Amino acid sequence: MSPTTQHKLARLVKRFLDLIWFLIIFSMFAWPIAATVIGLSIPDDPQQRHTDIEMFAGFKVFPDEPSGLAAAPNSAPEYVLQGNGMVRLNNTSSRLAWYLSTAITEVMGFIFLFGLAQMRHVFASVLKGESFARENAGRIRKIGYVFLGWHIIYPLLQFFGGQIMLNDIAFNVQGVVLYSSFQFNVVGLFAGFAIIVLAGVLREAADIHQEQALTV
Repeated sequence: MSPTTQHKLARLVKRFLDLIWFLIIFSMFAWPIAATVIGLSIPDDPQQRHTDIEMFAGFKVFPDEPSGLAAAPNSAPEYVLQGNGMVRLNNTSSRLAWYLSTAITEVMGFIFLFGLAQMRHVFASVLKGESFARENAGRIRKIGYVFLGWHIIYPLLQFFGGQIMLNDIAFNVQGVVLYSSFQFNVVGLFAGFAIIVLAGVLREAADIHQEQALTV
């Protein structure tokens, strides 16, 4: 790839990151206000609600019989289907569950925003011709920490927050047991550690580049 093409590509990526940055900043201020208004005015009619909640949960499906409804997740042997993943609870009437779900989204938004800020600084440095700036190594290391934090904090928030939300919602569907669950993304954790290692390599390269510049 020629230097001109690389510069154009870096500029394009930088503009895209800037666009995402401003959109997220706007959302971080607008979403809590909108969520608060929606939460304070949850109607009694389920058809008029707009309070869908997404969470990572486990579920078990039992035969269509009353005994399956009250069975505990860890003691019911007669389920016909079991799994876990992202589930959506449509039009909940629970304000606590709605606000807690909103808070989890907001926390993860701040973590993502921090990582995005580091990426913007890296590409801004590249556009200035400072690809081997020592500061970039620190920024890339912080991006690695964001990967680690995201794939550790988010599952924990989903698990403990999910317990509170499900208890408050009092999910009650015959033949279905829904319970809080979590799953660490091993690939995401590995990517975080790999980025941190690469940041160390980049720091060494930046030191060598700086020494050569001073020698010249």
